[in-house]
Amino acid sequence: MYHPEPLELGPRSLLWRWAGDNRLSFTGLSAGILQLMHPGLGAGVTQHSAFFTEPWDRIIRSIPEIVGVVYDGPSAEETGHRVRDYHRRIKGVDEQGRRYSALSPETFWWAHATFQFAAEQVADRFDTHRLHADEREQLYREGVEWYRRYGVSMRPVPRDRAQWQRVWDQRCAEDLEMTAAAERAVEMALNEKVSGLPGLPWWSLPIQREVVTPIFRLTAIGGLPAAVRHRFGIPWGTLEAAELRLLEIWVRETWRFMPRSLRWAPRAADGWRRAARARRADTTGSLEVATDAAV
Repeated sequence: MYHPEPLELGPRSLLWRWAGDNRLSFTGLSAGILQLMHPGLGAGVTQHSAFFTEPWDRIIRSIPEIVGVVYDGPSAEETGHRVRDYHRRIKGVDEQGRRYSALSPETFWWAHATFQFAAEQVADRFDTHRLHADEREQLYREGVEWYRRYGVSMRPVPRDRAQWQRVWDQRCAEDLEMTAAAERAVEMALNEKVSGLPGLPWWSLPIQREVVTPIFRLTAIGGLPAAVRHRFGIPWGTLEAAELRLLEIWVRETWRFMPRSLRWAPRAADGWRRAARARRADTTGSLEVATDAAV
């Protein structure tokens, strides 16, 4: 079993750079679909949530806490344990008679792996920075620390980024299923015009159905691994691929002009502010010590 030493996550970590970036909204819907394609996760969402009547409720409740596991500083591990404990009652038997538990290490790790995937996809597709091999390994290792903070068994965690890729590819090619929850999510992404999308400002409401929904359709379906689209016959053509590519370029080149207040999820913004205050306090303390020494 992989037992890495704990890491400090903070402003100098790569994970802080992307895990709470609001561009995660472009990659997170794909991650959500991939979660629902896991048999245990799909069954848990179907039987223990109001997903079919309130599909955004799970996102609104879950994402701030999951982001907090990265950005909550001294209380991040407490946040992680709280997220874990929310899942204790989510267990049962799926429609094929298979027992499942949200706290099964393999199940919980797959949910986390999709978030790691989403954060890395922000860097690869929507950011001007290009990850080199050492940075990709560092980002993966920081993602392992993210998972460690939940206090769930480390048994399924791959030892390095290369092994993670092999496990990921195998899951996508063989293990995922078109569960009822995943089928509903894909149907929404392909065919429905929605409003009241979580995390968007109030002034975007009039354009959500006709402007925002098509963008999220592109990112939700286009962000799925090609092997998953092919396995389940999810439609995706060259025109959609070209449109998504143009969107990625546009976001990469214009994101730096976005007001800083709109770039970060609230929990991430709190973390950055806390780190800035600590840095200013350290600087003030160092100046006071230097002044005393000079006197």
